[in-house]
Amino acid sequence: MIAIRDFTRSSSFRVGVLLTTLACIAIVLIVYFWRLTSSDLFISESNAAVNAKANALVTLYENLGIDAVKSAIAKDTNQSSLSAKTPSPSFEHLRSFVALSKDEQVVAGNLASIPLVLERHKGVNFDTAEIVITRPNSSSRKTLRQALMREDVLGNYTLYVGRGIDDLYSAQWFGKTFSWIIVVLLCTLSILSFAIAVYVVNRINRMSQTADKIIKTGSLEERLEIDSNWDDLSSLSFVFNQMLDTIESSVNNIKSVTDSIAHDLRTPLSRLRNTLERIEDDQLREDTTQEADNLLNMFNSLLRISGLETTNKKEGFCNTDARAIVEDVVDLYHPLAEERNIKLSSQLENVTMLADPNLLFQAVANVLDNAIKYSNKDSMVTVQLTSTSRHIVIAVNDAGIGVGEHDIVNLERRFYRADGSRSSKGNGLGLSLVSAIVKLHDGRTWFVHDPLMQGHGLGVVFCFPR
Repeated sequence: MIAIRDFTRSSSFRVGVLLTTLACIAIVLIVYFWRLTSSDLFISESNAAVNAKANALVTLYENLGIDAVKSAIAKDTNQSSLSAKTPSPSFEHLRSFVALSKDEQVVAGNLASIPLVLERHKGVNFDTAEIVITRPNSSSRKTLRQALMREDVLGNYTLYVGRGIDDLYSAQWFGKTFSWIIVVLLCTLSILSFAIAVYVVNRINRMSQTADKIIKTGSLEERLEIDSNWDDLSSLSFVFNQMLDTIESSVNNIKSVTDSIAHDLRTPLSRLRNTLERIEDDQLREDTTQEADNLLNMFNSLLRISGLETTNKKEGFCNTDARAIVEDVVDLYHPLAEERNIKLSSQLENVTMLADPNLLFQAVANVLDNAIKYSNKDSMVTVQLTSTSRHIVIAVNDAGIGVGEHDIVNLERRFYRADGSRSSKGNGLGLSLVSAIVKLHDGRTWFVHDPLMQGHGLGVVFCFPR
């Protein structure tokens, strides 16, 4: 039995889908951010700001003259100093600059000298340059490796307006690198989430199959394979195996006690029966020896069931003509059925299977004996042997007193007898022995209520794999 047949319906798969969906959304946002930082949008805006400021000062010169330009530059410089909250902003705060020079001497602006151009870089949309600037009242210089700068001639004066964009290039590089790293991490997370989901589902199915095999075969020797020790499911498998060890030990102890009692009491009962044969009263001798025989049969059946369940011996298995075995059983019980005026019919196909002929004969005989024993006169009992490409089926159906539907689940229990059968002879071990024989042949036993549609009756079905 597989616990999770449809992988897409498992909680692990749904968690994996959720994580993957979130990862995909994050990847889309990161790609958008990466495209944004790679499109030079911020640098283009800075270039537009430099040009706008230069154009404004050029327009002011053309309309009001050079003095108006000087006043505007001075006012702008003072406002920049106030916004920086220091009378002389440091180089870290000096990203934009403006200077008005005459004869290569600065007459207005926030630079001590005109910018020194070290190298110019041609671009598609804008040009940049590597320049050196000097702050007023300071001999220290700062090199701007990437800067936007515009030069305009205003009569005898030269106007320099520019901005350092090293920080924008650094942010662009950082954004690209960070985006790729996050994309790789998110893809790895998606793959891991699905891998973990598959691992969890496979491990749960393996546990379910082991448990189902234990239920079907009754073998407590099965154990879960533990191939790792890092996850919780491996710890659960370890605890599950410990539980099976404890259960197996307890069941074996109980069986050992039962088998020992049955074995030890069988010899004294045999002696007792021999002693009872000496009773002179015929009726008393018959009654007491019959009870002794019932007890001996009970202990022999217990030992036989125990041997089939524990040793699992298959030395007697061979290719067996199942039809011949079932026919022999039907022929054996025909006289008893005729004596009770019960119609015994059979429908048998030619089937060959790997089986123990003696055990198969005993199983079918026990079931057919019960069917005739618990059937009323003038009723019907049918025996069927059919086969498919995968299974061999033997069915014994009767229209007898049957059992209640609530009793069917208990029919394979040892010493269990339904209410309707308590008045007849028996010890409640027949179907237990039959079940043990069928399990030894890797088959299963099914019980059907009212198989002949008479309102009562019981059907016993053996299903063997081919």
